[in-house]
Amino acid sequence: MSDLPQPIALAPLPAVEDPDGTPLRVAFRTLGCRLNQYDTEGIRTALAHFRPLQVVQWDEQADLYVLNSCTVTGKADQECRRLARQAKRRHGPAKVVVVGCYAQTQPDQLAAIDEIDAVVGNTVKDDVANWLPAVMGSEQATVQVEEFDENAVFDSPLISEFSGRSRAFVKVQDGCNLRCTYCLIWQARGPGRSRAHRDVLSQLRVLVDAGYNETILAGIHLGGYGRDLTPRLPLTDLLESCLREFPALRIRLSSIHPNEVTPGLLELFARHERLRPHLHISLQSGSSSVLARMKRPYRGQRAWEAMRQVAAVSPDFGIGADIIVGFPGETDAEFAETRRLVEESPFSYLHVFRYSRRPGTVAATMADQVHTETITERSAVLRGLARAKERAFALAMVGQRREAVVEAAGTGTAAGWRHATTDNYVTVLVPEGLDEGSLAQVSITDFNDGRLTGRAVAGEC
Repeated sequence: MSDLPQPIALAPLPAVEDPDGTPLRVAFRTLGCRLNQYDTEGIRTALAHFRPLQVVQWDEQADLYVLNSCTVTGKADQECRRLARQAKRRHGPAKVVVVGCYAQTQPDQLAAIDEIDAVVGNTVKDDVANWLPAVMGSEQATVQVEEFDENAVFDSPLISEFSGRSRAFVKVQDGCNLRCTYCLIWQARGPGRSRAHRDVLSQLRVLVDAGYNETILAGIHLGGYGRDLTPRLPLTDLLESCLREFPALRIRLSSIHPNEVTPGLLELFARHERLRPHLHISLQSGSSSVLARMKRPYRGQRAWEAMRQVAAVSPDFGIGADIIVGFPGETDAEFAETRRLVEESPFSYLHVFRYSRRPGTVAATMADQVHTETITERSAVLRGLARAKERAFALAMVGQRREAVVEAAGTGTAAGWRHATTDNYVTVLVPEGLDEGSLAQVSITDFNDGRLTGRAVAGEC
């Protein structure tokens, strides 16, 4: 491991001190994907090098509220605006800063909201030395948003911890070149760009040294990893390097497209137990004609093949998927194709999204926008199937012994228990007494009221 580049210690930035020298009270809130969670930790790390911090909960009084936004749907935009106003009402003198994807794509819309003091886009959000003094020292709304350079390269700070999380996210890829017709993320995140192998290994070394037992490799287009590197190095090469360099680390992938479920990737899953048997498939539809209108890089038959190929690795392989319901022009017959795919595929869970008409996308201008009532009915059908699939998969786990990462303590009716996430991405409640973040062999004993319960048993992890 000595040949890996060592993490660079960040020099303290010029301090912006309060008159009495007290730490800056900061609350963070993250909306959206795993990359956003990683990015929030990057901002927190940068702020901590800028001046002493006291991190508080979002519902507590703070000097600075940092809201990392998502713009995948109109609902995400609405939630961002609601949270910003809520923070300002809680403590009027505080500064409210919106960063991230919504900030990058609609800065003027956000800046027009009285409760928002600053809007900081994705291109500059890590440059705390630039935007924090401007925010804290101004009474006017500050907008710092720059366009992405078409030749942008991957740039991200090293993260040493994830507040309140037992598993760590590692951003290995950002941006997207696909430009799907319903999506704004290519505008919000810029061109696809990959993190160099050695930089990924350096980030993993920091997290392993900090005590993390499982990491999730994440990207906007994870399956496109390495296509912009010279020489081109595919995701499977990165996984081989990570598994080889860190013989005790468990690794999980975030979402991937059906056409990127390759024989090489499946072979890695079959060969390495530490590569968690779980994939989240960015499916969107089971209809080839809908996928063509979406400008997705695969068709329905490839989606069917991907599900079956993954399930062939192991019958207990956790398979999730995203599905968009009500894309413009979606007919009853096209929806039936998606429904059939869901019914006949071995999903362990599904995320069903109602199509959200996003200004600035090609899909927003398409004719034959599907009626709201139809979208609601179709969503209910798929969500019913999703619940049945999730229940069936959970019941199949009863009596099994699975390795799991111990996570947060339960609340409410789960008080006295801890959540544990199994290798195949099932949540099990286990009795208190296990250390958060530790690995445990869990015997799954029961399924009641929609919850799996179990107990830790002796065995090597």
